[in-house]
Amino acid sequence: MGEISVCKDLAGLASIKQPGTELAIWERSLAPMLQNWIEKTDTNNLPDVRILVKPDELHLALDPLLDSCGLRPGNMRTQLIEDIHLLVVSFAAVTSSSLVDVRLERISHDTCWKFHRDCVETRLITTYRGPTTEWVRNGHGDQAIKEQKKFQGPLERLGDNDVAVFKGSAAHPNRGIVHRSPPISGTGLTRLLLCLNQQTDTSPDPW
Repeated sequence: MGEISVCKDLAGLASIKQPGTELAIWERSLAPMLQNWIEKTDTNNLPDVRILVKPDELHLALDPLLDSCGLRPGNMRTQLIEDIHLLVVSFAAVTSSSLVDVRLERISHDTCWKFHRDCVETRLITTYRGPTTEWVRNGHGDQAIKEQKKFQGPLERLGDNDVAVFKGSAAHPNRGIVHRSPPISGTGLTRLLLCLNQQTDTSPDPW
């Protein structure tokens, strides 16, 4: 129970389907040119969008939204969309979902800073820019939720550009990896976070 699976390729994320696995982490790096472009993009032009989409329609759905954010078309933007598409296709396969709720969020404040378990079955996250998601190993989770900012126990962090698939409490009540978004208010930092979910009642209308 509460197993953490660390893998070196995209296919390894499917280990989240194992009954005892609650977190699968793909340790990866982005192409240096793409990473540099993301880091140097004006924060005002970083995307802040959400769509419910079929994986094979992601490009068509996302392109106009990125236009509206002021993210200029070009090779780097295409590479970013291709990376997101790769993760959407993988998440859809792992969760047997025909539609994926895609959030690409620009974050410059403290959002989801409290330690918590996701109220979902399965969620994929990766951080393209800024501090990465923090999480707590089983055995310390309940303490972290109780103490919040006072928590001084062991704290784990995803590596830069790591892709993580979490099981939430909807998969198993009172289970799921406790985690939080890193507090960044007042630091001047901006995060670019990709979050993929299965369709729920709070999802937008399908694209």
